Amino acid sequence: MSLQCAHCYKSFSIAKVNDSRGKGLSVEVQCPHCAAWLGHNKLLSIAKMFGFYGGVVAAVVGYFFDNVASITTPLIILAVIIVGLSHIMDHLQLIEAPENDPSTEPGAK
Repeated sequence: MSLQCAHCYKSFSIAKVNDSRGKGLSVEVQCPHCAAWLGHNKLLSIAKMFGFYGGVVAAVVGYFFDNVASITTPLIILAVIIVGLSHIMDHLQLIEAPENDPSTEPGAK
């Protein structure tokens, strides 16, 4: 899988990531090209997990229980929409720019 840095816009492989910090949803990785720290939006990650597991639970309930299809079918559709939208919107964000970046210095053009 290839990632794209939000700072230098260069692509890199997950295998080339040397440094990371944080755990769980707040994990951040360092770009091997420009040393910027990148991470995902926690709210979108939570929405993605909520949509996925909500859809799975609704599908299981709809399969095993009678007369709940009118409730579970819209819930499954909503879950697919939530997972799809949150997945499309969830890109790597710049958390911390590199220390020696000339574009972040005052007076840089």
